[in-house]
Amino acid sequence: MPDPTVAEQRDTEAVVLRGSDLPGWAVPGNVTAKLPLTDLSCVSATTAGCPHNHYATPELDTAKLAAPTGPDVRRITGWRWDGRRFAEVPFQVDEVFTRYLDNSASGFAIYSGQDQHTTYAFDREGFRWTKGTCVAQPDSPVATDPVQGLDTDDELAFMAADTAGAAPAGAALPKGVTRSQRLTVTDPLTRRQSYLYVMLGRTPAAKPYVSYRRDATADRFALSQSSYSDYGNAAVGPYCDARGKVVGTGRRRPVDTASVSTDRYRYRYDGRWLMTDIRISPDKGRSYGPDLVDRWKARAFQQDSASETPCCGYEEEDTNWGGSSTLLGERVGPVRAIRETWGADSGTNVVRRETFYRGEMTMKTWLRVHVIPPLDGIYAQWDFNAGRMTTYRNSLHPEGFPVDGRNDEAFGNLDDPCNPKYDRNDTGALSQGYRQTYRTVGLCTLSPYHQSVDLADPTFGLPNAALQWNQTSGRWGTIVDRYSVAARDLTPGGAAQTLVAQPYYRDDACFDDATGSNPGPRLKLRSATEQQTAADGTPRRCWTPKDGTTESDHFFQGDIGTHGVHLLFLVDSDNARQTVPLNEIVFDQRQVFLPGDPGNVGESYGRAFDKPLLVVAS
Repeated sequence: MPDPTVAEQRDTEAVVLRGSDLPGWAVPGNVTAKLPLTDLSCVSATTAGCPHNHYATPELDTAKLAAPTGPDVRRITGWRWDGRRFAEVPFQVDEVFTRYLDNSASGFAIYSGQDQHTTYAFDREGFRWTKGTCVAQPDSPVATDPVQGLDTDDELAFMAADTAGAAPAGAALPKGVTRSQRLTVTDPLTRRQSYLYVMLGRTPAAKPYVSYRRDATADRFALSQSSYSDYGNAAVGPYCDARGKVVGTGRRRPVDTASVSTDRYRYRYDGRWLMTDIRISPDKGRSYGPDLVDRWKARAFQQDSASETPCCGYEEEDTNWGGSSTLLGERVGPVRAIRETWGADSGTNVVRRETFYRGEMTMKTWLRVHVIPPLDGIYAQWDFNAGRMTTYRNSLHPEGFPVDGRNDEAFGNLDDPCNPKYDRNDTGALSQGYRQTYRTVGLCTLSPYHQSVDLADPTFGLPNAALQWNQTSGRWGTIVDRYSVAARDLTPGGAAQTLVAQPYYRDDACFDDATGSNPGPRLKLRSATEQQTAADGTPRRCWTPKDGTTESDHFFQGDIGTHGVHLLFLVDSDNARQTVPLNEIVFDQRQVFLPGDPGNVGESYGRAFDKPLLVVAS
């Protein structure tokens, strides 16, 4: 449980309000309704002529009946009182409205249908970039909020650290300001109050906190196809190599590579689902330390590629989800940059959003997926680079464990008992005893289906992923993270299923989950077998701390300080083909980036969800 004697550190925290929180300013947002099953006329016959990623038109939209106009969002700014005058601070207004996601061309659209999704008015909607030969061009303009100006659904964001003392009565407003509201921000534990002023009438001039840049080659068309060929099902066209030369024809999408930077950290995308590089600055952005992470990883149905299941194949973030997804949108402002990815194989309308602030990032996932059998379910985790992080802590063990590629859990790492390569894994006596018993009683010959399954160890972590914070630290930086579910995101069917969301942890340099490049590269991606020798002909081995931070094919790909969430199974979270949220699972992961190793700070940076700031406008 949260420790009420430990105040939450707010220096990286963002404050996000809705238009409805500013009394008298925002006009009502529009209301929409979409009839279910209207797409069946297409997908019930064949997906060949069905539309690719697009927004389906709702049957009801109140904006078409009467749409009042709110204050111009381009002329809303934020200010603090510096003791003598008002000083502008970065402040962002993002227009928000509802749309209905449809990808009838997907081979799984017959199951997924159309899903209501409320999100931002984006600067760029990547799914529209389908024209062109080698360099993608948009086929249509971005969608805009049907209610002009500030409405009750829109969001306003600023940093808690930009608040200050109250301005004296009668203080002169900045030139050009026509209206103003004072935000009183209260910390519920310390009772400390601070203030920020929202003003109307001037265009923003404050220097932005976040830089988001697509690579110069990010719009290059590349082959984009899952191992399940019709999942995602992008339009067919020419695709090109890095030099801009056509090399073939097939399902294609832009590569969508990009980087994000602030004065605290730098972050890298090598694809829509590939998040491969996080570096933390020790000197407020003048330089950045080495890359801390191998990559963000995801698994469906099987934890590793060598497992066998009676129903389903192996899915991962690289080939499967990267090859069946598109960018929903990108938005960049002075306070935050936002990027949303749409589609993950048979999760046709799965959406993942990353929101980048000055000192932290929030990843939000809308999990809209069919039934997934028990035990292996879905995994999502961060795998760290070998030797970069030295200590892992969580709520149950704030004293921490060494990140050394050796297992720390007493049990739960139930590696495939019929695969002899896991005999050398240091997973503990209980886990290895399970494997030996499984083989001794003849279960390996009785059935061809045997898996690597990870279960939570109650002596190591808490029973639910949303209950504990995690902290991973080393000399080059610290990351504190926490999963949470916001009350407004809960659905009747999804709430119960979050109970089987267990914390996942794996520090095992010998465990092979078939993707990644550190400490050694996965040479045969997705294969059930892996190359056992390095390029010089010597045997590959598992990394140890004595090897330092060297990345080499002399090492196997392993899991180093890897942690995240394991959803044991799904009854269904795809909204039963209805166009409103019924059972989708929506959860957030917040990551705070800190320079160096400050010791145990998980409780003071990992409880913003439990100890939220209270904001009142007047």
